[in-house]
Amino acid sequence: MNHTARKLLVGTVGAAGLFLATTATANADTTHKVAKNDTVWDLSQKYGVSIQAIETLNNIDQNSHLIVTGQTLKVPAKDAQVAKNNAPAQVTDKKADTANTSEVTVKAGDTLWTLAQQYNTSVEKLRELNGLAADAYLIHPGNVLKVNGTVQATQQPAQTEQPVQQQAQPEQPVVQQEATQEQAQEPQLVVSANHTTHTVQAGESLYSIAQAYGVTVDSLRAANNLGATLLVGQTLTINDPAKDPAQEAAAQQEAATQQAATQQAATQVQQPVQNQAPAQTQAPAQQTQQVQQQAQPAQVQQPQQQVVSTSADGAAIAAYAQSFIGTPYVWGGSTPSGFDCSGLTQYVYAHFGKQIGRNTIAQESAGAHIPVSQAQVGDLLFWGTPGSTYHVAIYLGGNSFVAAPEPGQSVKIGNMAYFMPSFAVHVN
Repeated sequence: MNHTARKLLVGTVGAAGLFLATTATANADTTHKVAKNDTVWDLSQKYGVSIQAIETLNNIDQNSHLIVTGQTLKVPAKDAQVAKNNAPAQVTDKKADTANTSEVTVKAGDTLWTLAQQYNTSVEKLRELNGLAADAYLIHPGNVLKVNGTVQATQQPAQTEQPVQQQAQPEQPVVQQEATQEQAQEPQLVVSANHTTHTVQAGESLYSIAQAYGVTVDSLRAANNLGATLLVGQTLTINDPAKDPAQEAAAQQEAATQQAATQQAATQVQQPVQNQAPAQTQAPAQQTQQVQQQAQPAQVQQPQQQVVSTSADGAAIAAYAQSFIGTPYVWGGSTPSGFDCSGLTQYVYAHFGKQIGRNTIAQESAGAHIPVSQAQVGDLLFWGTPGSTYHVAIYLGGNSFVAAPEPGQSVKIGNMAYFMPSFAVHVN
């Protein structure tokens, strides 16, 4: 059998195998009975397929995304696998890619985009290699992904007579690059000569601590090797504090005491000189005066309670939202013990005296609708068409936003380059 005949045989067998694999994938379609609160987006995440694939297969309006409780939907196989068919020449290319493919374990903070940059490939290629949906953007720590070989050393391309060397070459650059990545992830702590320490108390957040000491949240992160959550009893380093909470509390207490003493002295001067005259008509007035004297010190203490202004700018809203990074996702959650997407946005805006509603539909009406290109820091970002949105986040500027993504994850920063919002809302 000559060389040409062998190539034709390989191409034929590869095409047949691909046809069988495609047939098996097509037969892997399943059905799902729509339950209360189900959305097309929920089903796409649950079954690992795209929203468009589900809507196309079931003739769903792609503008309203409307499905009905009790409706039976067909769920297609994963997009990346169904799309591969009728391409014998591509089978040969895929084998060549596989020869240069290695595996990497996803670490905390990794995204498809950062891995694509690190291994000199594209997000689409990573999705194709790992059978991910065409609109998938979430990966989890501990996942093992296939990636293309990266660093092409100054060595000349291997000759066809040396297949063993050709397969072995990508391994060394991958190991070196992983080691470089681990070194880059080592925390570089910054501690200034003028610093103090603070022990975390129950109910505190990075934002509230930063406000108490007159520093930024970023400076706290730079000075401390912080994990996903802030622990009660944890000791934080505060670099170059502009405020001293202990001194301020003592000064406020002293001022309140002095003011109460001054008021008490003024009240005593106003009392009648003849204390021996038992005038019953004066007794009610004296009792009223004593009640007022007792009530006044309590009023003096009220300014000590921190009240957040309702006119806070978008930067303050964005900074406060980032203080909850690492909080676990809880379906229906609306407190720092656990958030869903609209629970997080509601809690952050309520901190600044802004009531925007509990779910995404209500929050759409909290302000003026604007294009994403006109969004300002602190604005709300929505996914889906108005009236049927399914996700909301807070804009941080650039291509970044902070959100509670989905069950099994925690509050984190996302990238609009891989999950583009549909529109934005500016809350006045």
